[in-house]
Amino acid sequence: MNKPIIAALAAMAVLTSTMGAAYAQYTGGGASVGTASPEQLQECEALGVPRENCNDVTILAKKRLTAAQENPATGSGTPMLSTESGQMTVFIGVLAAIFGGVAAAFFFKGRGAKPVKT
Repeated sequence: MNKPIIAALAAMAVLTSTMGAAYAQYTGGGASVGTASPEQLQECEALGVPRENCNDVTILAKKRLTAAQENPATGSGTPMLSTESGQMTVFIGVLAAIFGGVAAAFFFKGRGAKPVKT
């Protein structure tokens, strides 16, 4: 018999029997599971959210979406890099200096290396 194959199969059987399935992404999405309150239902009707999807999370998401659509110049409220072009230029310059310095250090370190004698 081939002992490494048997050991690998045994290890695989132990690992697969102890692993559980992750169902977190399929449950509720962090929202309250119960029924919506009358205030929430009124707010959902005003925002156009379907009654079966009415909860705190969908109300907040709909408000965020409508606020972003009403003010297209502000976007979603979370800038990717910066709010002004000058800040972005400084950000890119700092990153270039960091990565350029690391690349230069590796380049000069590699140029000064002594060849290995065999």
